[in-house]
Amino acid sequence: MWELIIAPLLTILAIWTWQIINWVWLKPKKIERLFRQQGMKGHSYKFLFGEMKEVKLMYDEVYSNPIGIDDDILPRLMPNMLDTIAKYGDYSFTWLGPRPRVYIMDHNLFKEMMSNYRKYHKSFDVINPIAKMLISTGLASMEGDEWAKSRSKLNPAFHMNKLKPTLPAVQVCCENILSEWKEMTKSGGNCVIDVIHHLEIYTSSVLAQVMFGSTYTDKIKQVFFQLLELESLGKLATDVFTLPGQKYYPTKKNRKAHEIDKFIRDSFKSMIHERLENRKAGADVDKREDLLDLFMDELYDEKTSNRKNHSKLVEDVIGQLKIFFFAGFGSTSNTICWTMVMLSVHKEWQDRARQEVMQVIGDDNEITTNHLGQLKVITMIVNEVLRLYPPTMEISRLIVEETKIGKYTIPKGTLVTCPILLLYRSTEVWGHDAKNFNPERFAEGVARATRNNGSAPYLPFGWGPRICIAQNLAMLELKVFLALMLRKFSFDLAPSYRHAPHVDFTIHPQYGAPFVLTQL
Repeated sequence: MWELIIAPLLTILAIWTWQIINWVWLKPKKIERLFRQQGMKGHSYKFLFGEMKEVKLMYDEVYSNPIGIDDDILPRLMPNMLDTIAKYGDYSFTWLGPRPRVYIMDHNLFKEMMSNYRKYHKSFDVINPIAKMLISTGLASMEGDEWAKSRSKLNPAFHMNKLKPTLPAVQVCCENILSEWKEMTKSGGNCVIDVIHHLEIYTSSVLAQVMFGSTYTDKIKQVFFQLLELESLGKLATDVFTLPGQKYYPTKKNRKAHEIDKFIRDSFKSMIHERLENRKAGADVDKREDLLDLFMDELYDEKTSNRKNHSKLVEDVIGQLKIFFFAGFGSTSNTICWTMVMLSVHKEWQDRARQEVMQVIGDDNEITTNHLGQLKVITMIVNEVLRLYPPTMEISRLIVEETKIGKYTIPKGTLVTCPILLLYRSTEVWGHDAKNFNPERFAEGVARATRNNGSAPYLPFGWGPRICIAQNLAMLELKVFLALMLRKFSFDLAPSYRHAPHVDFTIHPQYGAPFVLTQL
């Protein structure tokens, strides 16, 4: 009797043991041999954690102190990549736990990688479980035909003609922030303001309008703050490799993350059900003006919706709301912040931008898309800031089938990474002043900004079919805020400002962003 029970259990245990040994040692060492046989150099695999312990120590060290305003930010933001590429070359490998990671510095191969979305998938399988709560659902995480269908459906909503009606609402959101600053500077004409939180409120209130057709209600504000807290729990820069089942560990961080995620999901679910009830009551769907209605079209299609797929469709809508809301406010608010930093250091460009705003817009109360199209200097400045402080410092893809990259055969499951922040500082591509702030390089447009007139990629919003769907909205937000702010304030870095670019999901100021704002 016992033999009949023990034998299968021992067999299962043996299989599990073999799978674990293969996962944590045999397979990584086999891949390492494959890379080295092809002439690729890189770090030797270390049991279970790969290079993650060393990477964490590197980040702990570089993040312990600020840097000078003119210092190169590369050693601070990507010390492990710099070290690997410097030691082993433009094609080199390292380890995220047992998973191989290959760095490529060839921009032509990178374009190919970004264009082939069926072979190179987004890397959400690699990130830690808490981060997955934020970004592993919705359009950004879809692949193949599912992604193509959803993308084609949402694309029209982000064409500039479709965004024109949102411009007055964007301006109101901006004016609300500037009115607060005006009140804060009222007594002495100037004061020190840490702007980063104000900028996040601006971008999240714009998203509230675009996504929900709503003002910045208390419910949306609560979701926004909960997303910020979940972001802080799910840092990506130094916590990428996790053990199987780690999200189920009863740690304080995991419990808090699941509690926050439940609140966010329940909040979005209540918005969905409220909108569904409005539709059932006969609301005019043809007059929809926000993304939530677009997300819900399939959910309310009586020909395709049924009890079997209804719950999945609700989950899909929640995923879309989470990724659009989270991805939308952080990247844009940080870009505005870094633009203010650069214009504080390079006052001549702040003056040029303000002069352009007064010439193009003057004292007009209402900004139009025609105004925005004429802001050439501001466009040059924004492009240069996006080059020096891009929303993300690297772009990675997960190979889903064995692939040839250049002369190398790369096995399935490898993470391929292009460190775009490093490419943006290449003197071969951008000239001798590649590390300096010089918007003049974009005077003739993006295509002629590089030494080779556009053959190297400039991709602050990505590249190829999966380029950021909301780039037009982001540029609209950036230009509106900068134009209105320059018209009303001059600004300088406060004495308490410490220059410390820091990476979690985006590049942001580690110690905040205090400025001296002066009313004009």
